Formats: sequence, C-alpha cells, structure tokens
Amino acid sequence: MKNSKGLLIDLEGVLYSDNNVIPGSVETINELRNQGLVLRFITNTTTIPRIKILKNLLNYGLKINEEEIFTPIVATKIYLEEKNIKEIFLVTSKELVIEFQNYKITNECPQAVIMGDIYKDFNWDILDRIFKLINKNNSYLISLHQNKYCIRNNEISLDLGPFVKAIEYATNKEAILMGKPNKNFFDLAIKDLKINKDNIIMIGDDIKSDIEGGFYAGLETIQVMTGKYTVTDKKNSIQPTKRIKNIKEILNII
Repeated sequence: MKNSKGLLIDLEGVLYSDNNVIPGSVETINELRNQGLVLRFITNTTTIPRIKILKNLLNYGLKINEEEIFTPIVATKIYLEEKNIKEIFLVTSKELVIEFQNYKITNECPQAVIMGDIYKDFNWDILDRIFKLINKNNSYLISLHQNKYCIRNNEISLDLGPFVKAIEYATNKEAILMGKPNKNFFDLAIKDLKINKDNIIMIGDDIKSDIEGGFYAGLETIQVMTGKYTVTDKKNSIQPTKRIKNIKEILNII
C-alpha cells in the first residue's frame, strides 16, 4: 500500500459517528494531504444536500472542499442526464429538493421515482403511492442507496434498503442503485480521482457497502473498527485487505 496515490474515504463511521468527530480524524486528513494524496470523501447520506454535508464537516474541523464529496445525488444526476429524464417523483427529505431544481418534480407521470432515506416518514401511504406511480407509468425506480441498517442514536436502526426491496417485490422491477456498494458509483468516484485504480484505497467501516463495494470495483480496501464495524464482519465472505482500529492507523500503512 506504499504506492497509494488516492483514497476514497467513507465519512460516517470513519471520520465521525453520531454527530461527533472520531478522535484523530482531523489530524489524519491533514497529514494525508501533506503527503500529497488525492482524497475523495464518499457517503450514502441521502437526507441533506452536499453543501450541508460540507458545512457539517467544516464544523468538525475537517478541511474538505465541496467538490471532494461524492454522494448518490451526484451519481443520480449523471444518470438522469444520460437517460434524458426530466420529470421525477422524489421520496427524499425536503432538503434535497434544491439538488433537483433543474428537474420537474411531479406526482402524476414521472419518468423516474427516486427513493432516499426519509427515516420515520416511511409508512404504508408513501409506499403505496410509489408502487402505484411505477405500476401506472412504468417509471424507473432509482434508489439512492440500499443500506440495510445504519446507526441512529448509537443503535443499529433500519435504513432505506428494506423499503426499496418492498417496492421491488411489489412492482417486479429492480431498482437502479446509485450509492454504495454499486460498482458504477465507485467507478464514477474513481474516474473523478483521475488515478489508476491500482493506486487507490477504499477506507470504510461497513463490510458490505464499503468493503465489498470497493472489492468488486477492483480496489484495495481497509476497514476501520469504528462506526458500523462488528465482530461478525470477520465471518463475511469478502474481507478487507487490512483492518485497523481507527482512521489514525492509516498513517502507519501508506
């Protein structure tokens, strides 16, 4: 790993957790920059726009630029442009509407239904509405990510994935996945780095979204034992190249 030139670094669970910066994160990011490494910070966060993610990171003391943050929203807009999709139905937090201001948001005949994490607002009514729109209009089903669970209030909690799977089951339509662990998401992030993938390392806490996702994208991977890490991760069929206690230890191996 001494030949590393670029890093894809997951945010939540690696640099911060439950709204608190993980000790050593700020100093580590600063040192990685001093070493000349090119950084991209990737996240499956689908509740707030990128500018607000940046603001939160700056509040933690992390020196990060907006263009270094790669999200499912960025990937989704690339996909919509490629497919010439202009009319959409959003199942996301209201804060994300600003990210789609160049599109017509409609609940009548959308070309695509975009699902993000709406936390406790998921209920039968919203799921039924999604089902009917897709069934009636043959709309694309776009999932900003499919995480099974996340950390809320220091506990593992349901995330977006189970609700997307319910819609897939009802509509017999496979969702187009825009976030981790989708290979296309990683490929776009790698392309953004402008570095050969042999010289890029993926660092994350989630054995599925980060480690498996990075592995299938052809990257070396490092799992930090913070955030979502559990001892059962060691039984997963795909294992990281290395496992470290926290982000600080990355400086010892690159």
